[in-house]
Amino acid sequence: MTIVEGADMTEGHRVLLTCRKRSEALRAKGFTYDQVADVLGLDLDDSPLLLHRYAHGLTAAQVVAAFNDLDPAGTASMRTARLYDLEGWPEGRRRPSPRVLDLLARIYQTTARRLVTDQTYSTYGSYERELIDAADYRHLDPCQRIRLRAAMPEISHASMESTAGAWPVRTSVATSGVRPGDCAALFRALTAEEADVKRRELLFDLALALGGVPALRLLRHLTADEEVRLAQAVQGSGRVDAQTVTAIEKLIAHCWQLDESLGPRRLLPIADAQRDLVGRLLHRESLTPVLRDRLLRAYWAVSHLGGWLHYDVLDYAGAVSRYEDGLQAAHQLEDATLLAHMHGLLADIACFQGQRSKALDHIFAAQGWLKSSASPLQHAASALVRARVLADVGNGDASLQALDRAYGIAGRPRNEADPAHLYWCTPALIQRHSLYCLVTLKRTAEAVKALELALAVLDGSFVRERGFVLVEYGSALTQKREIAEAARQLGDAAMIATQHSSARLVHSLRTARRDLQPWATNTYVRDLDEKLRALGVTPGIPA
Repeated sequence: MTIVEGADMTEGHRVLLTCRKRSEALRAKGFTYDQVADVLGLDLDDSPLLLHRYAHGLTAAQVVAAFNDLDPAGTASMRTARLYDLEGWPEGRRRPSPRVLDLLARIYQTTARRLVTDQTYSTYGSYERELIDAADYRHLDPCQRIRLRAAMPEISHASMESTAGAWPVRTSVATSGVRPGDCAALFRALTAEEADVKRRELLFDLALALGGVPALRLLRHLTADEEVRLAQAVQGSGRVDAQTVTAIEKLIAHCWQLDESLGPRRLLPIADAQRDLVGRLLHRESLTPVLRDRLLRAYWAVSHLGGWLHYDVLDYAGAVSRYEDGLQAAHQLEDATLLAHMHGLLADIACFQGQRSKALDHIFAAQGWLKSSASPLQHAASALVRARVLADVGNGDASLQALDRAYGIAGRPRNEADPAHLYWCTPALIQRHSLYCLVTLKRTAEAVKALELALAVLDGSFVRERGFVLVEYGSALTQKREIAEAARQLGDAAMIATQHSSARLVHSLRTARRDLQPWATNTYVRDLDEKLRALGVTPGIPA
């Protein structure tokens, strides 16, 4: 019963008004927009796209206006007739592209996957399905956030960190149980792309053990033999050998590459599941010294990854716990480079929380270990963290000296002692990370110049980093009292914050907005606040 408002305005408008009234009643009872669309679908035989529009009580013209506001570059511009075509697919002429679904999902505060039927989903290619699976804007729905907060007591820090045996085995949320919906989504994804039944079963077991549907993207990087060896290790039916460890190392390395595109919330189950797996293998297996050291390094790497992801969602306790496990693994390996790096990460968390004394303690510990490290890049990375901490405590001269040292070392040729996880340590990115110091030290002119260079360097693959640069840009402009431009930069950062699940970015955005409080009645600041609310990023002023 697809009703096109343009074709029959009276009937279309009547149905829209009825759905709007029903949606308002359901929303008042705490229903999410997804749930409202499901309820409307009981009576209307319409596409998911149309049902979600009705759930919001929006006319086609309103959706088109919102769509084009979200895409000012016009790379996926929308017209009313085109929206009707998309809502009518497959009877309509046009199937919605992943890019269009992403923008509509943001407007409807849902996932792109919910906007297409199973039959339509199966018509997309593998890469297109990945893009669709990655678009999740449910956090913009206030009722969704209320429902999630109500469920939070079921997942406490105690349950996340309870030990299942001697170190390094830990029990995480990722492996405490898989929801039926996750299994169904995983089965649909594999059915759509895998014709071989045996391989489908193998990938199903592996993906289920490694975090669900997002893990499929990682598993594609393994050879067929590595998949079999890893599955045997997961099931406990085979011994750990060099190929098993290689498969684990590959998964961890590629997981880092997905951080920018998928965001921390989607990667956390994968990282925690990998960490549990490596911990179980270390605890269970009788290994040669070489393999054990490789597995210990893998445990350090996945603790590094998990700590970073938990930090990015502002779960400080979870991040510190993983970093401390990484310290323990590095001590067992007697690796000064890994120890120095982990102390630097702990210093960064303490600095972000305002725990300056603790941050300095970790800085001094890192400097001690650096004396035994042969990695120039680790010296550069540690100098950069030291610069941030020193800027925070107000020691400007020492902070700038540390920045100069980091920049100089990062420009030297790499050597075999440099670990792979320091791939980012280049002069350009050192300069980008120096912005925090320059803004904190109120060296505004230098900060603005460096910020403009950083924006030119960061390409589309650095979504979150660009958001942080825009926030720092806004803070520097606030210091210069260029309020209109500061508000504009923070508004652009807010757009990025809705595309990425980094809670650190949202926290930094709100902190930068706090600095604009003296100009709260300014037209540009009021417009910024309105934009933040519209995007679901509340402009609350942190204490």
